[in-house]
Amino acid sequence: MRIATCSLFLETRWPNCTRNTERDCYRNIRVDQRDTATNRSIEATCTGDGSVNFLHFNNGVTFLCEKAFYDVFQKTLTLERAQVVNGGQTIRALHRALEKRKLKSDVIVPARAITSSGHKDFANDVAVNQNNQNQVGTGFLRSNDQRVVQLDHALASLGWLLERREGELTSLTDTERVALERRIGHHLDGRIIRLKDGAQAYTATFYGQPEIAKKNVKKIFLSVEDGGYYERIFSGDMTAEKIVIAHDLKQRLDDFVKRFTAIRRKAQASTNLKTVYEPILGEPLAQKHSDVMHQVIPQCSLFICGTIYRELVEIRKTALKDISKIVSMEADELIRAHLLHIIDFAKNNKDKADKSWPVLLKSNAFFNHITAYVAGVAKGRAAAGSAH
Repeated sequence: MRIATCSLFLETRWPNCTRNTERDCYRNIRVDQRDTATNRSIEATCTGDGSVNFLHFNNGVTFLCEKAFYDVFQKTLTLERAQVVNGGQTIRALHRALEKRKLKSDVIVPARAITSSGHKDFANDVAVNQNNQNQVGTGFLRSNDQRVVQLDHALASLGWLLERREGELTSLTDTERVALERRIGHHLDGRIIRLKDGAQAYTATFYGQPEIAKKNVKKIFLSVEDGGYYERIFSGDMTAEKIVIAHDLKQRLDDFVKRFTAIRRKAQASTNLKTVYEPILGEPLAQKHSDVMHQVIPQCSLFICGTIYRELVEIRKTALKDISKIVSMEADELIRAHLLHIIDFAKNNKDKADKSWPVLLKSNAFFNHITAYVAGVAKGRAAAGSAH
């Protein structure tokens, strides 16, 4: 194994490439995550057939030291009082592979050394920023996963483009844009689903977990073995059709929130919120709950995606192919009705709604209370209708 630092390849055996003390090693703010999917992946790369590509696949290791000395003749780099500030998991994965005698000799590890020259504030800034300015979202890391690639192709066949990496479509050339439009058979405007947005909408609706969708987005893309839900959410049950339906419902909610926000800005100077809100909220909602709408609506999109989906599928028994049609015709009516149910329930059941609205609207326990309440209201109406 070799360590690449700048353009130099230092022949060495890991981990004896630096001179440091045991005390310095413990300063590394990255603790050993042990047997995670990421660490297994690192180890698999450095021991497998693709070991020669380790340099291209791994971010490498960053050392922080007080001083560094490079011996041109011996081709050795000596670091004084060195510590690893980024790449701790890589080091441990490589060391495990070495102990198992599986580490390939063609593995090249990118490395760099930063000297602090004794300036403690600079050293601390380096240690902190190395671990939060280089963050890569879990969604980005999944962008080339087989499940995501398959979803991309399936959505393209339905006329939708999946933006697998956030921001990848912001600087398209005209040629690239034309090629993508040919691929999906539509203009891109209004036909793009961002991976994170689509996954959140699907998780809140078909997976039935708005709390994960709103509160624990990272876990959507995190392996089950690492405490996430990726394999359960991106399972055989997920289809391109369901993603489109969930995305469409979420877009309707987002549009409603935007319209309310625009009205609310104009209404800030008004002394009669009920009159101002009534055009968008309708008379019952505006009259009863204008006092809390500014707290509820900005937080409600994913939560109400879930409650509306439950009503359509479990109460109305709507077929999958008909959901988008009903949503397009009844979106505002459905949203108003569910807002009314949510706030009515909360105000009448303080013991089950004793948290702030931002907390309630990302709580699965509260979600279950609301869906049960909506089902009860529907059952009561059906019974009243049959009685007549």
